[in-house]
Amino acid sequence: MTATWTDLISGAQLYWAVAIFASVLQVLLLVGALMGGGHDFDHGADSHDGGTTDTVKILSLRVLVAFFVGFGWAGVMGQRSGMSPGSTALAALISGVIFMLLLFATLRFLMSLRDDGSLHYEGAIGLRGQVYVTIPAARAGIGQIEVMLQGRLITASAVTDADHALAPQHGIEITALMPPNTFVVKPTS
Repeated sequence: MTATWTDLISGAQLYWAVAIFASVLQVLLLVGALMGGGHDFDHGADSHDGGTTDTVKILSLRVLVAFFVGFGWAGVMGQRSGMSPGSTALAALISGVIFMLLLFATLRFLMSLRDDGSLHYEGAIGLRGQVYVTIPAARAGIGQIEVMLQGRLITASAVTDADHALAPQHGIEITALMPPNTFVVKPTS
């Protein structure tokens, strides 16, 4: 490369500097994410229960770096193709916004695929399973049932309003949920 930084016009120097710096930063963010340190500075917002909610913000570090990658490289290409400074700046801005929106949309989509793996017992109402440990009649005690919940076979505490005890292997249907996580069941035929 025979051209030096002093040979380049000032606009081209700006675009090259932004493109190189943002690209290096983007690679470092990617390597960090692949190594397990993929936290963005402002992806999590405090929630009311003291935890964080994983949401993607339009002004997060990754999204802003994507803007500068698009801006810088579009500016470099515009300068090299002989576009006027105004057209180059407009193309660089448009490209930066497109890069930013594409990365924002991609991150939002990826975050929507996440699942915390928590069991939601209220979703079991209406499901069928079987008795695992005898359930005493008329809520006189607690037994246990087995039921498929969210793709997992779980064992949970259960009571019944039936007038007879429900023996192991007997079919049941969950009718309600009592706090904290005890099911009310009825026998099935």
